[in-house]
Amino acid sequence: MRIYETGKMEAKASTEAKASTEASGNELFTIICNKCKKAIKVENNIVKEGLFETEHRFGYFSQKDGEVHSFDLCEDCYDQITGEFLIPPEVRGVNEVL
Repeated sequence: MRIYETGKMEAKASTEAKASTEASGNELFTIICNKCKKAIKVENNIVKEGLFETEHRFGYFSQKDGEVHSFDLCEDCYDQITGEFLIPPEVRGVNEVL
């Protein structure tokens, strides 16, 4: 969940939230982990902690056809959830972190 300077809460993934923030001129105030409700540190619209953010559009053959689900997880919750996977997530290194 994302909270903007105006106090308005929005449950949008990063791309939509950034576009919404730029369009409205509101600064991102904080991000709340959807699992544990931990406040993720944000300064000057820059996330200062580990964060997993996702948005998924369900398609045909799904019971959620036509729905878009998005959520944010702190790094601890991400590690906890993926630690329960029988097949771990694929992890690739990157040379440049943006």
